[in-house]
Amino acid sequence: MDYISSFISYIKTVRALSENTVKSYAVDLEQWRKYMRDRELDPVSFTKEDAALYAEYLQDEFSERSVLRKLTALRTFYSYMMKRGTVSSEPFMDISMRQKSRRLPSVLTEDEVKELLGVERKNFQDERDHMLFLFIYNTGCRISEAVAVDIDDIEYGKRRILIRGKGGKERFVFFSKSTAAEIKEYLEKRNEYLMSLGIEGEKALLIGDKGGRLPFSSAHIIFDKYRALLGWQKEFTPHTLRHSFATHLMDRGADIRLVQELLGHESISTTQIYTHVSRGRLKKVYEDTHPHAKE
Repeated sequence: MDYISSFISYIKTVRALSENTVKSYAVDLEQWRKYMRDRELDPVSFTKEDAALYAEYLQDEFSERSVLRKLTALRTFYSYMMKRGTVSSEPFMDISMRQKSRRLPSVLTEDEVKELLGVERKNFQDERDHMLFLFIYNTGCRISEAVAVDIDDIEYGKRRILIRGKGGKERFVFFSKSTAAEIKEYLEKRNEYLMSLGIEGEKALLIGDKGGRLPFSSAHIIFDKYRALLGWQKEFTPHTLRHSFATHLMDRGADIRLVQELLGHESISTTQIYTHVSRGRLKKVYEDTHPHAKE
C-alpha cells in the first residue's frame, strides 16, 4: 500500500491543511521515500535507530529550518499511521528538534586520522573497515555515496570516481596515488574473500560479511566499534570523517567553493560551517607564530 499518497490525500481533504503545507510535506516525504528505497527500508518497519540516522543525514544536507519542517512532516505522518493502527510506535517522536545543525561538527586531528588508518588489520573485515575509513577521508563522500560505489566507477588513470549524489546529481571525487595503490591491494583481498564465499559478479567496492554490498546500518556499527577500540571520547561517525576531510582542506588553504563542489553541497551556506571550525586553528597558529602573541 502507498501509505504516503494516502497520508497526503488525508491532510489535503480531511485536515484541510494549506496548499503550501501539503506541497511541502509531499516533497519531504517523497525525499524520505527515496532514502528508504535506496536502503531497502519501509515505513512500517522503520525504527528509532533508522530515524536517528535519517535525522543525521538531513542535518548534514539542509538548513535548520528545512530539517525542522521535514521532521515535523514525518511526525505528522506517523501520527496518522498510529491512528490507523498501521504502526505501533512513532520512530521520530524522540528525535530532538532543538537547534543542532549549527553545532560545530566533531573533527579528527591529522594525527587521529593517522592513528585510525594505522590500526592493525588481521582479517578481511579489518581490511574492509580500513578501506571504508580511507575512502571517506580521501574523497569526502557521504556514507550513502561511499557504500553505493561500484568498482567500475573508479577511474585509476584520472584518479577519480563518479559519485551519484542526492537528487540524482553527479560529481567527481578524487584520490591520491597512494590511495590508488591501497584500493588495488584491497580489491585483491576482496576478490579472494568473495571466492571463499562462492560469490561471483559482485560490483560493490565495499562489501559486507556475507559478500553483498555493505549495508548502510553496518557502516555505522563499524564506526562505533573503532571509536571504542581507540578509546576516543569524541563523536566518531561517517560525518566526522567527512567533516575532517573538509576542515583539513580548508586548514591548508583550499577555496571554500572548491570544497563545496567536492562535498556536493548545493548551497555555499552549508559549507560555511567549516570556516568556523578552521577559525579555531587560526587562533592557535597566531599564538604559536606571532612575536607578540605570548607577551
